[in-house]
Amino acid sequence: MKDTTHTEIERVCNATYQAIFERRLEPNTRLVESQLAKALSTSRASARQALLLLAQRKLVKIVPNKGAVVAEPSKTEAVEVFAARRCIERQIVHLVYERCQAEDLQMLRTHLEREQQARQNHDHFELIRATGKFHLLLAEIAGNGLLLDFLQQLIAHSSLILEKFESHGNQICQEGHHAELVRLIAEGTKEEAEKLMDQHLSEIEQVLNFKRKVKPADLTEVFASFIEPQQMD
Repeated sequence: MKDTTHTEIERVCNATYQAIFERRLEPNTRLVESQLAKALSTSRASARQALLLLAQRKLVKIVPNKGAVVAEPSKTEAVEVFAARRCIERQIVHLVYERCQAEDLQMLRTHLEREQQARQNHDHFELIRATGKFHLLLAEIAGNGLLLDFLQQLIAHSSLILEKFESHGNQICQEGHHAELVRLIAEGTKEEAEKLMDQHLSEIEQVLNFKRKVKPADLTEVFASFIEPQQMD
């Protein structure tokens, strides 16, 4: 029973993380335990524990007399997150350049096709998912588990930042940058690849609009695609 409960809490954590990652949840959206439990067909106890874990990761904030809300990044936090990403992802590119094998390059090129397909299909959420996943694939190839874990959290925070501050009509990731990064890793110099990653992240940061307003999200609608029919214990 204990293992089942732990698995259920992890499932709720993962679904909420993914919803944040894919920018389905706006910053400051209330995460009411009963609504979250209903949306994910779980118990309120599992939802409560998941929210506490997400609060430890600073993706959720527990507000007195209000409950849990999706974290709302400040301008200062936005600047800090992108500064941290530039430091970490330059090192990730450095490691990828040293470690990358032919099969890794093929995996990255296959993933670029997925990104392109999402763009052609105007599939907003799939494009967000694919462009974010590209950065995580690089971290996986780099082979440093701590960097991967840290980047997963930073990308989730980046999603909140972009959902709050990104100007409408801007590209999620500059089209062509990912393909050029793969080319430089395969054929260019380490310094060129590191420089492009730095430029890539800086350009994303530059489109932030710190006066933009956000709206709340409906939890049932947000989590509809994350749940499979199942029986409650």
